[in-house]
Amino acid sequence: MGAYKQCTFILTLSLSVAVSGSVFDVATITEIEQLVTKALECRHVAGMTLSVFKGGDVWSRGFGSADISAGTPVDNSTLFNIGSVTKSFTMVLLGILLTEKKLDWTAKVMDILGPEYGFVDEYRTRESTLKDLLSHRTGLDSLGLGFLAGFSNVTREQLCKNMKFVPERMPFRDTFIYSNFMYMLLGHVAEKLGGDTWENLVTSRVLQPIGMTSSKLMLKPADAYQMKTARPYIYKDGMFQNGTKEIYDFHPMEPAGAILSNGVDMAKYIRFIINMGKTDKGEQLLDPELLKRSLFAVIPVDGEVNQNLKRPEFPVSDIDLGYGQGWIESVYRGYHLIRHSGGVFSYITDLWIFPEHNFGLFASTNGPALDSQFLAISATFDHVTDRLLGLEPWINTTTACTFPEPWRTANDSAIPPVENAAVLTNAKKYEGFYSSLILSGIRIELDGTSNTSLRFKMGKLGGILYSTLDKDRFLMEIRTPWEFYVSSMDKNNVTAKTNVTFIWDGDHVNTLQTHSPVPLNFTRRTHAGGEAANACDPRSHPGCISIVG
Repeated sequence: MGAYKQCTFILTLSLSVAVSGSVFDVATITEIEQLVTKALECRHVAGMTLSVFKGGDVWSRGFGSADISAGTPVDNSTLFNIGSVTKSFTMVLLGILLTEKKLDWTAKVMDILGPEYGFVDEYRTRESTLKDLLSHRTGLDSLGLGFLAGFSNVTREQLCKNMKFVPERMPFRDTFIYSNFMYMLLGHVAEKLGGDTWENLVTSRVLQPIGMTSSKLMLKPADAYQMKTARPYIYKDGMFQNGTKEIYDFHPMEPAGAILSNGVDMAKYIRFIINMGKTDKGEQLLDPELLKRSLFAVIPVDGEVNQNLKRPEFPVSDIDLGYGQGWIESVYRGYHLIRHSGGVFSYITDLWIFPEHNFGLFASTNGPALDSQFLAISATFDHVTDRLLGLEPWINTTTACTFPEPWRTANDSAIPPVENAAVLTNAKKYEGFYSSLILSGIRIELDGTSNTSLRFKMGKLGGILYSTLDKDRFLMEIRTPWEFYVSSMDKNNVTAKTNVTFIWDGDHVNTLQTHSPVPLNFTRRTHAGGEAANACDPRSHPGCISIVG
């Protein structure tokens, strides 16, 4: 793993793109450059692309490093993974296809997919609409471990058919539960409507017509290391290090977060959204009413997506109204805001659009895979937005490095303390491979360094199961890769852990049950040292799952 001392960190500014007018005056540009440079340095952010669209004009600039070892700065051609901002592109694609088919967001999902597909109960299967999936209100579990662990040897169609096994967490249409899996399913709906792969459709029907000619898809880990792509970095042990390459394989979840783009192309996307689906060439890609309706809140998010800022704790207010269809509707300092963020390990992205004021901002970064990364973008957006709105900025070069302090101090850990462990007198009874119908299987092995824990491997994930005083209950801690481990850690370096219970069938363990938060069963396929009966074992097929039907 390459490592780069902090002193080698280069904050290089690229030339701004040619514009048809002036977004900022020279003094404001200097002020923004100073703030961004300071925020990236103090927050240990490797690089950033930043662009602003306002009234037909574009200002775009790169900061920091795209490739530290090669000394390559971020410029206006540098691509970043935009993560979940991809979701709105999947929404736009569906809108285009619905317009052609003379359908709308109330179209029933299973009417399009057919009888081989379904959800956990008959009511959801019959009633779920595109709007329900787009707004994350199905009430189904988010399967967070599934996206992290990844998949292999499974097609999007196969995994979508297995969505019938995703358990309910809350009643239908009752609660916002963010789900990458539902956007994968929406991508498959687009495939059914469009008669082609999501990858081909989103490229030919969305990116190309908008004029986003540099943008493309991250279809394999090597795509993060191409010449024009910002490499993913982590900041560990006081230095920048290369991110874990293997985790940038999103298949078959690409419709939820696989687009690579830059500031120039994303400014074109902002213009497209503000113009209600009309391209620079005057082509109306989708019914403007469909796009307009996607922007407005469908279900409250209760601060689950962004950190709401409220007076009098903060000098300004920034409140989410709710999740729409691929967008979050918010109010910033009294101004109507449409936005969405994206986070894929070392790539953190944000997109803000003020449709009534005809401007928007985009930024994406490539490390350090820590919370400080998003705080650097937040400080930048707050300051730049205030300038665009003609308001006095409340974030400056000092508070860009301290936010949310001095207004709010870091919260105490909400993670429970470590429980007492029990000595495992017969750990072999738990060993073996356990498979799931919707997630990567889990291999349980002995921990040669401890008599109170076990080791596990689940697709891309690896870690420890700590025993507890409750018989057969363990605490699962992800230890590798580092990006996953550190994301579950609080300010006291305590990691969140998942409850795991082994369930017996007579004289042997038959099931491993995870609780995150709803119970999900993995069925034992092999015992210690045995081969998987269905050859679905991460030792030979990392991330494989059992396929039914």
